[in-house]
Amino acid sequence: WDSTTGECCRTLTGHSSWVWSVAFSPDGRTLASGSRDTTVKLWDITTGQCQRTLSGHDGWVSSVSFSPDGQTLASSSVNQTVRFWHLRTGQCHRTLRGYANWVLSVAFGPDGRTLASGSQDGSVRLWDSATGECRRTSGHSGWVWSVAFDPDGRTLASGSQDGSVQIWDARTAQRLRTCSGHTEGIWSVAFAPDGQTLASGAADQTVRVWDAPTGRCLRILRGHTGWVRTVVFSPNGQVIASGSADGNVRLWDAGTGQCLRTLAGHTNWVHTVAFSPDGRTLASGSEDGLIRFWNVQTGLCRQSWQGEGRGIWSVSFAPDGLRLALGCEDGSLGLYDIATGSCLHTWLGHASWVYCVAFRADGSSLASCSQDETIRVWDACGTCTQVLRVARPYERLDITAVTGLTEAQKMTLVTLGAVESSGRVL
Repeated sequence: WDSTTGECCRTLTGHSSWVWSVAFSPDGRTLASGSRDTTVKLWDITTGQCQRTLSGHDGWVSSVSFSPDGQTLASSSVNQTVRFWHLRTGQCHRTLRGYANWVLSVAFGPDGRTLASGSQDGSVRLWDSATGECRRTSGHSGWVWSVAFDPDGRTLASGSQDGSVQIWDARTAQRLRTCSGHTEGIWSVAFAPDGQTLASGAADQTVRVWDAPTGRCLRILRGHTGWVRTVVFSPNGQVIASGSADGNVRLWDAGTGQCLRTLAGHTNWVHTVAFSPDGRTLASGSEDGLIRFWNVQTGLCRQSWQGEGRGIWSVSFAPDGLRLALGCEDGSLGLYDIATGSCLHTWLGHASWVYCVAFRADGSSLASCSQDETIRVWDACGTCTQVLRVARPYERLDITAVTGLTEAQKMTLVTLGAVESSGRVL
């Protein structure tokens, strides 16, 4: 753009997805751009031609910055790395790896004190929600999208992008068994009320039902034409509900695997489903921003609400069945009155998508987890009472008054925990 007239001088095309960052070289002759397509491109300002494409990141490129001498370019990515490139050769000569991971799933144990979380780094963590103490387990080689306790709280299940379901001893954090069979990543796991059966939904478009004590697959439920994003058992354990990227919700007979009915109405991915405590109503949340309430017996949609935020990623009924909590793509949480549909509270605190919300067994508090790498615990009034986060390598080092750093270097210090925000590094 011509900054004086506001006219567009030239359009540079070549990236295959969103362009997240641009930066001029010190001499003003070259423009660097970083994109969601995982590449960095260097452009000749005069001609508009792409001089070179720098490939190496395996995640979206979030920021680019030139060194003061114009010989090096730094690029940062959501894969938690910063790369330094020799501009003369286009070669990456250094990679910095931070320690920051999205928290993808959270679940309260029946005791109301133990909290489990699944993370982007493949780990499952058990937390004391009162003290913030964390014990880490390992065993997955991909993102952990879902965690669930059995009814007595002694066993924890986790489902991962690596295609496996792991079953853990919740007291010792030791792995008990692995359930294998899905051919693609697992989005959701759920225990039946008796704790003997486990369901999982996956990107292979199937729901699998497992015998929890042995890890044996009992049956495979087929019918969805998109990823199965969410699964849940009814309170009596007789019905399994599943929501899919095909926009549909399906109800299955948990004993036979027969599809009882298909609930159609959403116009985009169904990310979450939840039964009311009495089992008569099913709530579903979708990327279309709607929460729908279905009569389980008839399959009819009783009502639908437009959520306060954008896409709805998680819904959870309060134990009394009178309130519904939801987590949204814009980082907000909402608490709704089921009878009136009115929003009782909108809670702000997360800086990115809220992937999961879960009530404590007595309904006195709510936990939420987010892409911002934190778990937050909220009381009934909407006050955040606890923020849980895994310590980073240089947590609380609190570096200040540093000069001469590039934006990429500042971002690296933030990622490592050496400063709280890039604005603290001068």
